[in-house]
Amino acid sequence: MDGIVQSVQVPPNFDPWNQDLNLTVSDGNGGWVAVAISMKVLNDYRIYGFRLAISYGSGFGVSLMLLIVLLLLTKAEKRKSMIFFLNAACLLTNTIRCLLFCCWVTGNFYDPYTVLASNRGRLTRGDFAFFITSNIFGIIVTALVFMSLSLQVWVVCVTTPPLQRNIIMGTTTVMACVAFGYRLVAVYWNTKLTLEDTGADSILELIAISYVLQNVSIWIFSCVFTGKLGHAIIQRRRLNMPQFGPMQIVFIMGCQTMFAPAIFASLQFANILPEIVAHVLTVICVFLPFSAIWAGVINDQNLAARGPDAHRRLIRSNFHDKSVPSTLSEGSTVCEKSRQMSSWSDMKSKDHEGLIIIPTSHVHSRSIDDNCIRVDRKFGFSCDDPTDRV
Repeated sequence: MDGIVQSVQVPPNFDPWNQDLNLTVSDGNGGWVAVAISMKVLNDYRIYGFRLAISYGSGFGVSLMLLIVLLLLTKAEKRKSMIFFLNAACLLTNTIRCLLFCCWVTGNFYDPYTVLASNRGRLTRGDFAFFITSNIFGIIVTALVFMSLSLQVWVVCVTTPPLQRNIIMGTTTVMACVAFGYRLVAVYWNTKLTLEDTGADSILELIAISYVLQNVSIWIFSCVFTGKLGHAIIQRRRLNMPQFGPMQIVFIMGCQTMFAPAIFASLQFANILPEIVAHVLTVICVFLPFSAIWAGVINDQNLAARGPDAHRRLIRSNFHDKSVPSTLSEGSTVCEKSRQMSSWSDMKSKDHEGLIIIPTSHVHSRSIDDNCIRVDRKFGFSCDDPTDRV
């Protein structure tokens, strides 16, 4: 080591992990001054940067992966629907948003000397472009998320009475517009003050209000969506139609895909992880298409069945020949089930092209007029309930 090592005197309670570092900064008049920076401040800054980069990097990867999955699993005729367009647009714009924030974290804006010394001498136009564009894409993602949530609520409320539907849609739409408006104003002032190199302390309350309104809006949409589906399923059970079909899958996944982002959005106010704000929009964008993907697994609505093992038969049917629907009743014996399957095999071998199989039950021998449930091509039953059309 060049030079002479000079020993220094330290106090008895000296903590080297929290010692001060001298940072040379410009005084603004052509001179230089030394500023003491705590090692703890530098370490907190370093850890926060790592967590922020991991958060946006993970968001970029999961958004891109789910976008590819959504494009591959969605049928060609479903790709023209508005809900598919909104979900795909949310994932695409969120992927770009996370990538831009990754560039911001690794750029000159987050350089240690730039932040600790408040010196922007090395900031380029590209750094400002990344910062402005990332904020713009954040606004776009927020708008697409509220549009997708509104459309899903409209779909589940399409069979409700007009007055009730108008009240629900009016309340959710007004709440979404207010939350989006506050978010837009907060992003505008944050961008303006950052470009002017002015502190953002004056808009901290505005930013907090925008996050609160966004969280409340997500909770309202989640409660309306899952509540309406749950009410529809209860009505179907009252009509003695407890089959496991598309509506049940959408409800089960809706409880996860709607409430999980809402709970996650509420965690940002607990101050457990400061960088959790970066995950809120990503989690919503990722969970929104899940219910549609799961519901799309059921290609034939005639597969809706009854019984304790209905969900297993429903999943198994996707890997077997779907031209032969299952008609085995719960009370059938093994011999009866075997005889039914044998008769189906013989009929299929004779005339497979023009075969029309009418499912029958050997247990329920009552007529259709005697409240007997029969299978049709709508939602699996002939009973025409308005809740079936959700």
